[in-house]
Amino acid sequence: MTALATTIELFLRERKCALPEIGLLQPAEPILNAAGEDIRRRIFMTADRQGRDLCLRPEFTIPVCLAHLASGKAKKRYGYVGQVFRQRAEEPAEFTQAGIEDIGARKSVAADVRCLADSVDMLRLLGKNRLSVTLGDQAIFEAVLKAMGLPRAWRERLGRNFGDADRLRADLDRLSGKENGGLGDLDPKLRAAIEAGDRDGVEGEVLARMKEAGLSEDAGRSAGEIAARLLDKAALSAVRLAPEKREMLEAFLALDAPLRDANRRLWSFARRANIPLGKPLETFHKRAEQLARLDLENVSLRYRSAFGRRLDYYTGFVFEIRGGPSDEKPLAGGGRYDRLMTVLGSRAKIPATGFAVYVDRTRANSASKAGATVRAGGGA
Repeated sequence: MTALATTIELFLRERKCALPEIGLLQPAEPILNAAGEDIRRRIFMTADRQGRDLCLRPEFTIPVCLAHLASGKAKKRYGYVGQVFRQRAEEPAEFTQAGIEDIGARKSVAADVRCLADSVDMLRLLGKNRLSVTLGDQAIFEAVLKAMGLPRAWRERLGRNFGDADRLRADLDRLSGKENGGLGDLDPKLRAAIEAGDRDGVEGEVLARMKEAGLSEDAGRSAGEIAARLLDKAALSAVRLAPEKREMLEAFLALDAPLRDANRRLWSFARRANIPLGKPLETFHKRAEQLARLDLENVSLRYRSAFGRRLDYYTGFVFEIRGGPSDEKPLAGGGRYDRLMTVLGSRAKIPATGFAVYVDRTRANSASKAGATVRAGGGA
């Protein structure tokens, strides 16, 4: 273990974090199911002798959550420092991360504030003193979508694309009728079955075309799965967003202000749009007040309503930290992911928040290597 890794572990222990052992190879299925398409395209896959899909550890949040569920504990703070493996543009695919996960803490606002404060302190430990923090809130975005009266399927789709400007714009174009969702190029018989909502008919047409192409259902998605996706796609394509509602959503997504002004700007938007933001906005206000009381020296805090983290498991408060507004890559990122535990099999809802620091980007430990198993627990 390097001197820097030892220093980071001491930092984690001082914050009363457990340091569980997390293996280099992880089962791929829970990571793919929980993290979504963004991570699917970037991980390194393999398989064991039984043919079960495995992957090199692309992040720590999901493995640590699985370990927490297996422990049976109600709540725990976990810390980690170690290597992860994920394809990145113009950066090494193997890199060092360090962070903290706070699982089961019921006082969510206090946990969120502590999460951001700990990430700032860790970056200062790594020599970064002037920091620029961008904050977002998935819960407020979802409250706006709900107030607009969008069907649940569309709210979930837009929620998954929160933070991805290109995908969100494409979705809004579909909702506005500028794009038909790709059904126009289908075979007329298949399209007719889809438009009639005939699930058996759609499945039969899909199966016939698979046979014509010499494709086996065992080689990929089944005819039933493909039929279900086509019908879901058609249902989404049938929904239309009135121009005034699109304007309202775009006005919300354009909000960008120092955190000290963000609560007033959000209340003003809600009044103009005549929509209730209720508890998510009350939570935002409490969190902003507590963050202001931290009085973080040489740290700027800015709220952007369109900012989100591009992993499916985030649910509320999200953030990223850079050395300055002009930095191309964030030094750290994290947020709240209260739905992840149920996705991973928990019968009870378990609140959680966490962050990860990209140690290699701090240029403090670019040559650090870790073994096949590290002391771990953190977020991506």
